[in-house]
Amino acid sequence: MPQSDRLPTSLGGRSLAYTTKEHQELAMAATASVAASGIAVRDASPLEVLKRVKDRRYACHVLVDIGAWTRQVASDRSPTFLHQPGALIPRISLDEWASPLLAAGASTVLTPSKFVRGGDWRSLRGVIEAGDESNLPEVVTLVATDAAMLDAPYRQRFVRALSAAERPIALIFAAKSHPLGHRGRPAGLRQVVSEIGSCIVLAIEPITAADALSFGAAAAIGMTGGLRRPRRPYDPKGGPDARNFTPGLFLRELWEHRSPDTYADWFANSLSPTCPACGNRALDAFGRNPADKDAVLRHNVHAWLRVHADLQGRDLRARRQMLAAERLEALAAHLQLRPASGYVEADPVLRQLVELDDPRGRHTTPQGALH
Repeated sequence: MPQSDRLPTSLGGRSLAYTTKEHQELAMAATASVAASGIAVRDASPLEVLKRVKDRRYACHVLVDIGAWTRQVASDRSPTFLHQPGALIPRISLDEWASPLLAAGASTVLTPSKFVRGGDWRSLRGVIEAGDESNLPEVVTLVATDAAMLDAPYRQRFVRALSAAERPIALIFAAKSHPLGHRGRPAGLRQVVSEIGSCIVLAIEPITAADALSFGAAAAIGMTGGLRRPRRPYDPKGGPDARNFTPGLFLRELWEHRSPDTYADWFANSLSPTCPACGNRALDAFGRNPADKDAVLRHNVHAWLRVHADLQGRDLRARRQMLAAERLEALAAHLQLRPASGYVEADPVLRQLVELDDPRGRHTTPQGALH
């Protein structure tokens, strides 16, 4: 049976907001009116997540990820947090663990998988076999792994391992920085999604989510930069602070996530873009106070969901054509910017997707030219 037939029907084709408890309330409010959306929440206390869902009478899809992969590395003997070698008491089964979460209101539960290192095939097989033990249609096998698995030396074997799974798959790719920005990884993800059938890809940027949706996947976009570019459990904690400590703001015209201060520089010599859904507020006019930070996150969610709405009702080929045209325009728009600080470099995922789509096989420059 192809995996596309086994992905939970309620999850197929959705665009979720991937968050932690810090922004769960905001994510629920921002997605509540969109039937094709929902939330994916990473929290080690999933029953508390579901209590907040119940208290707010949230009716959209709720996916639960306990985030064991952020703390522990998988081995073939201990692929999930349910597997503890040497434990004195027998472990509970996956379905015994997941059933209370489903009863409490979860729509989908990800297996409590640990993180798979790049090239660790025995542990990957262990994670997949652990997920295959479930008989519950709402349980999805989580494979959280090093984004290097999308690189050429690993990719084919990775696809074969995923294709052998009997259960639907959820994917998270992590790295020390920008997991999918490395050369070849957007192409690798396309191949994985295309060959293993319908799946869900979590903790990604909107540009990657839209591309995955155009190849038949579901997606969950991170609410914050750290949730869009996850790190491996053994990477140093933290990362560079957002400029002016303000969350990255999604601008579809450029297919970029940048801070309002960055946009202020980029549009220093031209008219700043505005957002009608934000009351025509200029996108470089958000500050660092809590209300403005929340406003940025709300803007991002409704902007992502606008992309999803524009993809709905189109077949996969038409989706890819629409996105290819948009991305080409967005790349060209970078060349029109005249920032005070010099020049703009386009996002590497945007550049690679434009190159993949280009019928003439042209390459892009960092500034956005095709040659």
